[in-house]
Amino acid sequence: MKKYASSRAVLLAVIAAGALALPGAASAGGSSDTVTISGRAYVFNHMSDYLEGATIRVRELPGLTATTDASGDYSLEVPDDANVTPYIDPPDGYNEIDLQTMHTRGEDIENANFQTPADFEYGLLAAILSVPIDDATGRPEQCVIVTTASARNVRGVDYETFHERTPHGVPGAVSSESPSIDGPIYFNENVIPDPSKTETSEDGGIVWSVVPAGTYRIETTSPDTRFASFLATCEDGRVVNANPPWGAYELSPGEEPLGASIVAASVARTEVKSGAAGRRVVVSVDSGEATRVNAVLRKNGKRVGHARVDIGVGTKKVKVPVRPSAGRGKATVSVKLRDAAGEKVTGDHAVTLPSA
Repeated sequence: MKKYASSRAVLLAVIAAGALALPGAASAGGSSDTVTISGRAYVFNHMSDYLEGATIRVRELPGLTATTDASGDYSLEVPDDANVTPYIDPPDGYNEIDLQTMHTRGEDIENANFQTPADFEYGLLAAILSVPIDDATGRPEQCVIVTTASARNVRGVDYETFHERTPHGVPGAVSSESPSIDGPIYFNENVIPDPSKTETSEDGGIVWSVVPAGTYRIETTSPDTRFASFLATCEDGRVVNANPPWGAYELSPGEEPLGASIVAASVARTEVKSGAAGRRVVVSVDSGEATRVNAVLRKNGKRVGHARVDIGVGTKKVKVPVRPSAGRGKATVSVKLRDAAGEKVTGDHAVTLPSA
């Protein structure tokens, strides 16, 4: 698996090609510790109809907003090395949609598009899928997750090319979840959810219609094609659409998933504690999903401590006991974070051990 160094330790160059600097975009401070998320908001099933004047927000960062222009385009600067779940607050007649949860890793996130259903399509899909609706809010009583098993040729292209290559689904794929939930239902070639289907059609659409609150790592597989996994963060009332070219996007042979797709977690800090029970290195991990933490402490090339722990959502502390034989001085704790799909990121963190 590809390794990504901690962006708090190393300032990576950001890829700005294609990003739009819109007058309505908010800034997270304009420093090199930020990246840009950009994309287009358009009407579900009507790719030539763009949404002007929609507000783009981030669940984890309520103070940040951007406004879509006449082409439906937006650009939003967000902190690097952070979990971000963008969502759209659309004009009247359309419905709020969340994207997948991403983790920024030193590169701009481009083509984070919003397929935004109008009231008619929203109501029709809810009826077809038997989604329980809260009468007071008009939103699902629980959560809905949608994605598309999408072809490689719609990733890394401009919107017009993306549109020309629609339908862009990969047939014959199936999805699973961690933790498991009921579903999914696959869309047929007429872009209609069809409970009789057991795999994707050329449309590629996949939906889970009744999902309890929680975080879900979604994996998609087929005999001939590899796909990236994604993280859906569900709360009651949300519709999470991890749509192309993100979500369940096709991987070329030998290609690794994009860094923003995997392991919604990072090391926040490390510190050394000493007491009657001995010395220990405490690794604080900020996590947006179920994550396995594997921390190995080395001094002068020798392994002098180890801890492997499964953690959940939130800031969790992993304690690495230090062997009594390890002397004082500089050491390195290597922290590997793994998501439920088996993707990994690794970072090294310098610490100084006190006397035993």
